Amino acid sequence: MYSTVLMKSNPSRRRFMGSVGAGAATLALRPLYSRNYLFGAPPLPGTDNFVHLNLNESPYGPSPKALKMIRDAVSLSGRYYYDLAFGGLAGELTDHHELDGDFVVTGAGCTEILKLCDDLFLGPKLQLVVAEPTYDAVIQYAVNSKAEAVKVPLTKDYRHDLAKMADAVTPQTGMVYICNPNNPTGTIVTKDEMDRFMNRIPESVTVVVDEAYSHFAGSGYESAVKYVKQGRNIVVAKTFSKAYGLAGMRVGYALSNEDLIAKMRPFTVDYAISALSAYAASAALTDSQHIERSVRLIAEQRQALYAELKKAKFEYIPSDSNFVMINVGRPVGDVIDEFYKRKILVGREFPSMPNFMRLTIGNADEMKKFFVAFREIFKV
Repeated sequence: MYSTVLMKSNPSRRRFMGSVGAGAATLALRPLYSRNYLFGAPPLPGTDNFVHLNLNESPYGPSPKALKMIRDAVSLSGRYYYDLAFGGLAGELTDHHELDGDFVVTGAGCTEILKLCDDLFLGPKLQLVVAEPTYDAVIQYAVNSKAEAVKVPLTKDYRHDLAKMADAVTPQTGMVYICNPNNPTGTIVTKDEMDRFMNRIPESVTVVVDEAYSHFAGSGYESAVKYVKQGRNIVVAKTFSKAYGLAGMRVGYALSNEDLIAKMRPFTVDYAISALSAYAASAALTDSQHIERSVRLIAEQRQALYAELKKAKFEYIPSDSNFVMINVGRPVGDVIDEFYKRKILVGREFPSMPNFMRLTIGNADEMKKFFVAFREIFKV
């Protein structure tokens, strides 16, 4: 189920380097385009006409209902609208997840929720248990809190090693973080694996499950929201940035038991969500057809990518998300620069997977442009 497509032969480095051209041109890009930037890449001047396959955004954008709501709500942007952003939207999210009580905290994207969790559950002499690699922001926030990040390598098939993560929990563990599906590998923790893991974790330890990419997951996946309903010591972080197509609006939220929510709320930032963002998220929740269409089209383009990679005999990690990790057979930095020259932005480097390139799944036109550049760069 989780096997990768193996390369019979790595693309020739000579063929690749022959396409790189003069080294000076490549070096000239690096001051502008930091390949190690935490969240993928900083805003780049003059890249509006680039193909953006680097930040796992939806190529299909927001729901038409959300766009209409944004236009209609512009006239209200002179007011704070505290009740909408912190009350009305939270209530709608509570209903959406079939919860009954004070179970929701909202924030400016999933990243604010993760920082909030690090601030609350970690600190000096405490430990964060986390997979390696996974979403880096939570690790950086832990370091900022002077906590220790205990990194547990993925399994041979690039999945969370939950048994070893549970083994790594000590009396100093303040928080365990699980990104499911995982960024950057796109692999999932299954229902049975999560059940076994939760049964091993002491109630003194808070488990944070990041479900930013949950809409894209296939069979075997189950949301951790059920543990919230059971009153477990867990926080489920979600976002409108991915399948909902509202990355620029910055709306995220946490689901947890009422005791944890009460502890989290003082760490939130007042008015972190703008009125326009709150209205957009509220409208997006009502448009299930847009979500279903976006997820279906991304799955179709993901299959098209698999076919291209199989034809070229490239290894990749089968993904339950809107991105795929591709083994390019060499350190990925120069590959990133080559795509940049061709006005295509791809994912950054991941130190523990130096030969892998993370590629966001774009729409059909974007993927066609990627395929042309891919064949040209790798001579396949």
